[in-house]
Amino acid sequence: MLNRIIVILLVIAAAVGYSVYQKKTLEGQLEHKQGAILAKLPQATFETLDGRPFDVQKVFEDRTSLLVVHYWGTWCGPCEAELPDLLSFLKRFEGQPEVKFLLVAVNDDKVKVEKHLKTIAIPKANITWLLDNKNVHRDVFGTTRVPETYVFSSDMTTLRKYVGPQEWNKTMFFQTFDEFIQISTRKL
Repeated sequence: MLNRIIVILLVIAAAVGYSVYQKKTLEGQLEHKQGAILAKLPQATFETLDGRPFDVQKVFEDRTSLLVVHYWGTWCGPCEAELPDLLSFLKRFEGQPEVKFLLVAVNDDKVKVEKHLKTIAIPKANITWLLDNKNVHRDVFGTTRVPETYVFSSDMTTLRKYVGPQEWNKTMFFQTFDEFIQISTRKL
């Protein structure tokens, strides 16, 4: 009987100790993530699908009012599930050259990306497909998981960050992006 009580107490002590350890680890991660939220678009260079370097800040040289940077990967199930919905949402911006979208495939194979793009309907919105196999997304943007989306205004300030897959065709996104465009256009 005494042995059972000792075993039960040891199990409880181990569970409490593990809980305290996990809490401290989580607090440390949250503190780090708070510092990783971007105030402005950082200087970053990705690679186009045809192998050329692409400087994200140069997007703003031609009167861009809104820039959306979306990180995804063909290897990421939630990303693949979200991408058709995102592309459907982007159709709304066809004919608006001042709104630009950078869709960055993270740690992905160029051939797989190109093959995947052939299987989906791509809108005529201003989309640039990029690769990030040098972890620029993590090192410069602070992105630790995909999908993840940043929205930047015309003065390169961060308007919003979306973490995880989104339901892009909800009315909330249409209204929010209309507000983003109004804010950005005033800053031009």
